[in-house]
Amino acid sequence: MGQISRTPSHHSRFAFAILCSCILLSSSQANAQVGKNSGLWKWTPIAEHHHSIVEIHSAGGVGTGVVVEIDETKPLKGGHEGYVLTAWHVVQDDNGEGLVKVKFRNGKRAKKCRIVHADEHKDVALLWVWVPDGVPASPVATDSIQGGDELEFAGLGGGSNLSCCIRHFSATASTPSSLEKIFADVPLLPGDSGGPVFNEKHEVVGIISGGWFWFNSGITTPTGTSIRTTWPARASNVGPLQTLISKKNEKLASTEAVNKKF
Repeated sequence: MGQISRTPSHHSRFAFAILCSCILLSSSQANAQVGKNSGLWKWTPIAEHHHSIVEIHSAGGVGTGVVVEIDETKPLKGGHEGYVLTAWHVVQDDNGEGLVKVKFRNGKRAKKCRIVHADEHKDVALLWVWVPDGVPASPVATDSIQGGDELEFAGLGGGSNLSCCIRHFSATASTPSSLEKIFADVPLLPGDSGGPVFNEKHEVVGIISGGWFWFNSGITTPTGTSIRTTWPARASNVGPLQTLISKKNEKLASTEAVNKKF
């Protein structure tokens, strides 16, 4: 991926941040929401669907994911079996060892999460996880995003605090968005990878892959470390996500048929 260096003034086309929320954050929490005081993002209100966002830990580092399904017919201690979508490059170093860990906003953690299906070229992966009680799922949409559609990107870029300070901001799908990819004129930070893209119905329509170019935006972590920013945002469209879900359902149906036979 190529790299360029630009000054923040070059990005004056981005809207100034709007500090709107359904729940008031303390000043320390607001400062921890990376980029909150920058004009690079237009922040969206805190909402219930953000509680489906999770933090992914793997051998390759830390990224973002989203709970998209909970199987109420398969209880596990204190929760149920469920499924999380993330970017393939976030978990690709697992090598089938089942060492991926998932952290939820309520502080609980799931270990030994397994990659059920993945598409390396479209940079998406579906994980089997234990989901604790009280964590909601955000369903995958049925319709693909097209240029001009209003979106919400969400992630944990820059070392954001999962419990209070998820990055969630609005964007508009732009050309050359296709049936498989979404592009938007908005920057991202390392750690946003694997985060969900929501439509106006709060359905998951994409998974963040990254951006094309890198620049110094002046953004820092809560501890003061400088972070390089990537732009424009690139994410999978809903088609590849539906394919992973479909493959999972086909595999489960096949397994259940074999079990009934014996």
